[in-house]
Amino acid sequence: MNEQRKIKEDLNKLDERLVAAEDYVSRNVNIESSSLFHSEDWNGKSGHPLWMKNHMIPTTKKICTKMEQALESINKKNKGKHLKQRKNPLKHI
Repeated sequence: MNEQRKIKEDLNKLDERLVAAEDYVSRNVNIESSSLFHSEDWNGKSGHPLWMKNHMIPTTKKICTKMEQALESINKKNKGKHLKQRKNPLKHI
């Protein structure tokens, strides 16, 4: 359950960053980042709009789909475990 909770929290953070990035791209303003290596640009509040549109947003969406697939596989695995325990209750004690 902790792994699922962590993935969901990360997905929420990424969704917030995507919303901020799309809003930033729609304004079409270039705000300079204060960090040395522009790591703050991944938060969606600074950076070059074309970089965000062509690189940051698609990459973040790909990461989100991979995390959603991981959640689905965890749910399938848990469902399989519960079904196995229900079918053979004495073997899993």
